[in-house]
Amino acid sequence: MVSGRLKFLILIYVLAAVWLGGCSDSSEEVQEPRLVVEGQIDSDGYPRVFLTLSATADASGGIISENIIRWGVVKLSDGENEVILTGGPMAGVLPPYIYYSYDMVGVPGRSYTLTAEYKDKKVTSEVTMPEPTEIEGVRISGNAADDRSRDLTIMFNSPADAPAYYHLSVRVSGSDNRFYPCTPGTIAVMEGGKRVEMPVYKGNGGLSSGNDREGFTVGERVTVRLARVAPEVYDFWRAWDNAALTGGSVFVGSSVSLPSNISGGYGVWSAQGVSDLDVEIQ
Repeated sequence: MVSGRLKFLILIYVLAAVWLGGCSDSSEEVQEPRLVVEGQIDSDGYPRVFLTLSATADASGGIISENIIRWGVVKLSDGENEVILTGGPMAGVLPPYIYYSYDMVGVPGRSYTLTAEYKDKKVTSEVTMPEPTEIEGVRISGNAADDRSRDLTIMFNSPADAPAYYHLSVRVSGSDNRFYPCTPGTIAVMEGGKRVEMPVYKGNGGLSSGNDREGFTVGERVTVRLARVAPEVYDFWRAWDNAALTGGSVFVGSSVSLPSNISGGYGVWSAQGVSDLDVEIQ
């Protein structure tokens, strides 16, 4: 899976540099590592959590293996039941270790409280899962720059209980089994019953500038995921978009401060209502 560009989850090893760069000056001492969470539970899906220690970027190397947390305790509660997530290796992703459970399924309308502990560190986050919004159509159009490339647009109607906040991601069949965030890939819809058209770009798992909005290649099979998220999760992904689109490396050396809904740590925890659409690019 890891080839060419570093994939999306590499952000967890340099997030500390981002937050510190956005809220401190060079005269301050480097803060102690904190827990970094990147996790979610989807509607009708199971929880998946990646847990690491934050690290400032330097040239010494070795950060990835040193900062993966393999002996953490991760718990999830839906207000009625609590499960302890199982930690284990997972091939094809970075970091190659995941906490998961098949004993709790995401249900829209419920609130999910995540607690993660490692040694003397503890973080918490609570998010309510919105109702999903169905993708109602897709338009595939030619790309003037390349006759083998196609542009993709999805259509949906905003729900009656708007405002609604969305984050878009894509999985390309044959690449790996992970959804990667599109850049740009967020939208907030303030009015109910509004027809929305949203462009879809190939999921970007690297630390590039995000200015190369890649289309899709004829013959590819892709799954587009429209995730309706809580406002605080939208804020995280919106900041991701802004960082990616304003030049330079997305995280390393950035002066932007990403928001987080993780109390006591960094990252993002999302309980999201999802709608998936399989598309064969022709």
